[in-house]
Amino acid sequence: VRPKSSSTTMETDQDLTAKLLAAADGDEKATAGVEPLISDEVEPAVIAIEVPADDDDDDDQQKRRHPNKKSNQDFRDDTASDVEESSSSILPEFLLDPQQVFDTQDYARGEVQPATCRDLPFALLWYAQLIAVIVVAIVLGIPALSKQHAGHHTHESDEAGGDDDGSSNNSNDGDGDTYYSYTGILYFTLLSGLSCSVLNALAVSILAHYGAYLIQISILFTVFVSLGMAIVAALQGSIMLAVLSAIGFLIGLCYYYAIYDRIPFAAANLSCGLTAVRKNLGVVLVAYGCVGLTVMFCAVWTTALMGVADRYAPQCSGDSDSNESCNDGTNEAILFVFLVSLYWTEQVLSNVVHVSVAGVVGTWWFAPDEASSFCSKGVTDSLVRATTTSFGSICFGSLLVAVISALRQIVQNARQDNDGQGDSVLLCVAECILACLEGTLQYFNKWAFIYVGLYGYDYLSAGRNVMSLFDARGWTVIINDDMVSNTLSLTCLVLGGLSGCVGMLISSLQGGSWLDALGGGDAPDTHLGGAFLIAFVLGFLTSNIMMGVVDSAVSTAIVSFAEAPSDFQRNHPALYDEMVTAWRRVYGEECGF
Repeated sequence: VRPKSSSTTMETDQDLTAKLLAAADGDEKATAGVEPLISDEVEPAVIAIEVPADDDDDDDQQKRRHPNKKSNQDFRDDTASDVEESSSSILPEFLLDPQQVFDTQDYARGEVQPATCRDLPFALLWYAQLIAVIVVAIVLGIPALSKQHAGHHTHESDEAGGDDDGSSNNSNDGDGDTYYSYTGILYFTLLSGLSCSVLNALAVSILAHYGAYLIQISILFTVFVSLGMAIVAALQGSIMLAVLSAIGFLIGLCYYYAIYDRIPFAAANLSCGLTAVRKNLGVVLVAYGCVGLTVMFCAVWTTALMGVADRYAPQCSGDSDSNESCNDGTNEAILFVFLVSLYWTEQVLSNVVHVSVAGVVGTWWFAPDEASSFCSKGVTDSLVRATTTSFGSICFGSLLVAVISALRQIVQNARQDNDGQGDSVLLCVAECILACLEGTLQYFNKWAFIYVGLYGYDYLSAGRNVMSLFDARGWTVIINDDMVSNTLSLTCLVLGGLSGCVGMLISSLQGGSWLDALGGGDAPDTHLGGAFLIAFVLGFLTSNIMMGVVDSAVSTAIVSFAEAPSDFQRNHPALYDEMVTAWRRVYGEECGF
């Protein structure tokens, strides 16, 4: 094989491969030397051998002079055969664009759908149940709460000796009763929330730079937790628990060894998702807003449930000594309806965030100029679509999960009430089946709602298309690897613990008076437990919201790369190189590289 120059030195296979690899990495000198070897007129990965034309005229003379020596034509034939055999294992990995591979597959790329309301009946049904809960809370809930508050108020007045001015001034009124101010708890919560925000920002930055190491740590953490449990159980004499924990430790080590090569792939996905979120941090405000709406709905829902419970409270006729039976109060049907309402609303608000994040990442993927600021056009447009044209699809998918979750809760309650009786086994089996259905639907929704956010499909079409996508790409094995989600979950726990420690520090520096309303005496150390608990819960919830956004962004990146790798390469070349290198290393055959 002759290079571009007229040198007659024969290149070895190793030299040729080295030049091809260097050319694939963008080396201009290597590219100049390799250009003649790759013909634009043949299929990719087929090498054209450049031989001067006048060499062909000497073939007959060479055969007469050296009968046992191969001619140039023989050499060309042998070389072409060798290249043809080896090209499939070398060149496609470095020279073929992923889209060239995907274009040969029988799959239609997703298209943006017209801006019309999809699955509208489910959106109307959700609004109807929301209005019903609010009405019940006003008509039945508020009077029930007022009645209970009045009874509790009178009881406190009797114990306090008639002093009922309702003040809370953290002082003694002279009759031995102390009233506490709750404004200190508010100050403590605000400072703790500020510290949580700082910790979340640091966590995002650390995840972006050291994602691979954190993924390894999260996996090894679970492995060595099993080892720790085995040691503790052995020291306490619990042999069975020690053996099971030791088996779990060994299985964990095997798992770590099996997925070690896949960690760069997970880290590349995490880096891509984090980059998209950091470019559009306004989507985090959307998540916090939906959490606030969830808390408000829970308060209204609880008020409505208390009103219904008070309205249908068990009542008996006659005196307490009679043998007359009492009614059962609120029945299971009413409880089931309330549970569906609660789970449905929680799922809807959570999936609104998920669909909004998918839309933002999709905009950043295909049109980065529209999704590169805090409250970019991509953020606002995605939120509007999630709450208008795609809201019915969100309600549809969320309702399926809500019904299964409510049924599971009813079965779980019945199982607890019938513990030890003959129906316990059947109830246990039913609960297990419902738990499997719930997990399957949630997993299906995770990917289907990404298509809803990207293109605006209805719920059923989105589910079919996303599964057809992975089936056509052969990437089912990829979506089964969920190392990123495990890492984000561990990050939430760590941030919660760090927030709790910061809360204890704030309480110690302040002297503990802000938390006097929690009780425990005047010593500052007695308030450290309450400070840690409040800050831990606050830190865990805020980090869970943030990491939930990142998880949605990572999932969207997986779908988008399967859908449109060339757009990713054109708009984000550095991230593309990082991701495609990791995926080729691990999933070369499955991904078509």
